[in-house]
Amino acid sequence: MATINAMTFDQASYNPGDTITLTVSYTADTPSVNPVTETATANVTDAAGTVTATSTAPFVVNEPVSAGDVVSVTDTGNHTWAEQSDSGSVAVFTTTA
Repeated sequence: MATINAMTFDQASYNPGDTITLTVSYTADTPSVNPVTETATANVTDAAGTVTATSTAPFVVNEPVSAGDVVSVTDTGNHTWAEQSDSGSVAVFTTTA
C-alpha cells in the first residue's frame, strides 16, 4: 500500500497571485523501476585473431516501470495543481494563490 510521508509548502502563507509550491514525499506501492539482470562477455584475442580467453559477468539495469503510482493534488479552494516533477518518491506541484 502506498503511503504519503510528508507534505511541505515553500511558504507559511500566500498572497493572491503568488505561486504555491507543494512537495509530497511518498512511498509508492508500485516500484518505479524493474531490475533486469543482463550478462556482459569479455574476450581476449591474440594477434592471429584467435580468442584465447573469455569471461562473463552479470550486471543489473533498472528499467523504468511505465504504469507506476500517480500522485495528484486537490484542495478546498478548487485550485488547479500542476505537477512539476515526480521522482517516484518525491512529487512537486504548483498552483497560483
